[in-house]
Amino acid sequence: MQETRHDWPRVPLIVFPEGKPIRPVSVLYRQLQAQTVVAAHTHNWGQLVYCRQGALDVITPAARYLIPPDRAVWVPPNQPHEISSLYGAELTSINILPVETADLAQECLVLEVSQLLRELIQEALKQPVDYDWHSPAGRLFRTLRDQIAVAPQAPLYLPLPVDSRLRNICYQLEEDPSLQHTLSEWGTLVGASERTLQRLFQKEARMTFQQWRQQLRLQVALERLVTSRDSVTMIAADIGYESTSTFISMFQKYCGMTPGEYRKSKSG
Repeated sequence: MQETRHDWPRVPLIVFPEGKPIRPVSVLYRQLQAQTVVAAHTHNWGQLVYCRQGALDVITPAARYLIPPDRAVWVPPNQPHEISSLYGAELTSINILPVETADLAQECLVLEVSQLLRELIQEALKQPVDYDWHSPAGRLFRTLRDQIAVAPQAPLYLPLPVDSRLRNICYQLEEDPSLQHTLSEWGTLVGASERTLQRLFQKEARMTFQQWRQQLRLQVALERLVTSRDSVTMIAADIGYESTSTFISMFQKYCGMTPGEYRKSKSG
């Protein structure tokens, strides 16, 4: 039986020496090995999950968020989430106490990481854990917080429906995005009419089944492009595109560049 994401080993959290951040804004760094999961957890401070190399998934009860290089996911306080990586990744966590999150989103978001924000994160990693909040180091961390607040969103969000029949469909497609079943065929498999499933997708995911599947395939393609050397043609076929040109056209529509251009832009 093929191993799936649900079978990957769970790895422990990296915890602060005192169990929580000792400064209003703080950073932690770790390397996450391939096919491992930081098990579902929650904490009463906000967290920016930043991926410098590799690719990460942040999964909440409501959605899956993909983090390719130079993207990040903002997780507000008290939001259950797990973090995983198919191919391995460098993970930096920027932790922000609730007193400093007033200007930050109250929902999970994928954010673009600008060159300035990237440099601020790298400088923050050089600071001592017990830096003085009122010192130049403190100003560095306050600027880091402010840049997170104004970072633009990235369209790498995949809602996860609640209905058990939709969850079953979504789970199978996550494990094999190349599946070509129509919604009518899925209805036969999960015990619901095509009309019912389409209505539920619109209600719970706020998109059609076809749009959901395309967004999933886009996420998988982005991950493969930055973590493997597989050709664009192979990736297109593996995620269900019979025509490489159709895949390239879809990718360019949503990302503003071809798969090859995207891979090249993330190779440095």
